[in-house]
Amino acid sequence: MLKMSKIYAFRKSMTVALALVLGFGASSAIAANDVGSKCTKAGKIVTVGATKLICAKAGKNLKWTIVSSPVTTTVATTTTVIAVTTTVAPTTTVATTTTSTTTTTTVAPDKTPPVVTLLRGAGSSSSSTLTFTVTGNETIVCSTLSKGYDEDFVWDKISMIGSIVQTSTTVCTLTVFATAERDGDDHLSTLRASANFSITDTAGNAQRTLLGSPQSTTVRRT
Repeated sequence: MLKMSKIYAFRKSMTVALALVLGFGASSAIAANDVGSKCTKAGKIVTVGATKLICAKAGKNLKWTIVSSPVTTTVATTTTVIAVTTTVAPTTTVATTTTSTTTTTTVAPDKTPPVVTLLRGAGSSSSSTLTFTVTGNETIVCSTLSKGYDEDFVWDKISMIGSIVQTSTTVCTLTVFATAERDGDDHLSTLRASANFSITDTAGNAQRTLLGSPQSTTVRRT
């Protein structure tokens, strides 16, 4: 009888210990997916409570960001109310009235990454200041691109990216500086996407592929 009591006590202590380990693991997993905390895979979506988070690039790092909520658009279709008075007889009046109608349309949330393409400003140039563009098939967020070498881009015969400017909702313009000397020779300045390239749309969907990369401009300075 004493032996059975010891076995029962041992099983109970093991059950409590396992529950504590599982609870600690779950708490750690939830805490790791907080808004603003680091993540490892761009575009990954997780659900924490009633909130959806997406792993998107912020500066040099990948961080958890809240996914935009579904957008509900209410389209109000209003028919102007017109009172028409018709005289049927000197003492009889008929009034006609129309009514208004409201239609509600629900738009599903955007979960598709943008398609982006790299283009050069010109095939040749006599200036060391060159331009390239990243163009999307929808609104893109140029501030998610970085100017540092091997952050989003790498290059040859270029000293640095001077600026990345959102020139329209779908276009990011990059100004770069070529290293071509004033020797009258042709120097090929090339810009390409790095292995870390990532850009997002306004819904937070990250795209890591840059079509058209690489792009080059021949620079001749005299």
